Amino acid sequence: MTYTIVHIIEKCTGCEECVKACAEGHEGLSNCRIFKVGPKFAYFACLQCKKPQCASACPVAALIRKGEVVAFYKDLCVGCKNCVEACPWGVPRFNFNTGTVEKCDLCIARMEKGEKPYCVSACPNEALEIKETTAKE
Repeated sequence: MTYTIVHIIEKCTGCEECVKACAEGHEGLSNCRIFKVGPKFAYFACLQCKKPQCASACPVAALIRKGEVVAFYKDLCVGCKNCVEACPWGVPRFNFNTGTVEKCDLCIARMEKGEKPYCVSACPNEALEIKETTAKE
């Protein structure tokens, strides 16, 4: 199955509850961000690239494509930051508290248990949705 997080820009107030929830669920560093774009707000997280440059740059395979998600295995990460430098979108971020990288993986462990990603669950305005998509979408 292919999933994506859909941001409904008209519902977003920029409250950043999604960012806070993500940080709480990931050792203090959020894997998503909110940007003010004119009078509106834009949600940004990993694009789950088909050919992820971050994964190609990782010398220990801590980032790999697992189905339709670029999965991150923190226990394998050596903190070299190659993925941070390789990603053209600036998605992987170094967590100075853990000495490893953080990256959105759509909270795949939560989804496997039937739960929504932290950011989606926390949005008070229902501006984020997790959606199953087809390859063409």
